[in-house]
Amino acid sequence: MKNLDISKLFWSKCRSKLLEKFFLEYESWNNDWFHMRALERDLDEQINSIKRELDNLEELWLLKSKEELKKKIFFLNPHFLLFKEFKDIFIKTYDPLDKIKKYFKEQSLLDLAIVNDSVRYKMTDSWKAILDIFMIWEIDKDEFNNFLWSTFFNKKIKYAIITNDDFYNRLNYWDKLIHNILSQHWNIFLIDKMKIKEKISK
Repeated sequence: MKNLDISKLFWSKCRSKLLEKFFLEYESWNNDWFHMRALERDLDEQINSIKRELDNLEELWLLKSKEELKKKIFFLNPHFLLFKEFKDIFIKTYDPLDKIKKYFKEQSLLDLAIVNDSVRYKMTDSWKAILDIFMIWEIDKDEFNNFLWSTFFNKKIKYAIITNDDFYNRLNYWDKLIHNILSQHWNIFLIDKMKIKEKISK
């Protein structure tokens, strides 16, 4: 299915990013208050654009706000007439793959990183893989877990990381799980210093 650019429906990329953020947080049982500076940091948008769109969304009654410690903070209004319909749109169209690709570009200590395309549908749980992410060598697990939590809004992601020696030992003993992970459909090789994809194709 062709990726849907939701910003074209909502006139503004900044507005669509804001709504996505609010609704995904809400879906993960986190209807926290957000102030403009935090949203500017999380969404990488100009503060003036953030302010304009927040004011517009509040005017539409989709967001509400209050003053706290001299800061105006915003949250979703669950009584908005089309609340469920809007939430469904952003849950169904959320695609975390770009964030994942960006994250792994900075992981120089990994020799292999395979992400299954099914991670794109985690918010709806419509497609499940044997393993979502498979890695070889080293990664900061605390940092990685924080990344997964913020990217998938508390949805469980199945991942594994092993050493090179462990990987080759398992291959030599024909470890069924490793072979199933490597051969599952829709694997995306984001890091492949070991040329595993090439070896599989041969």
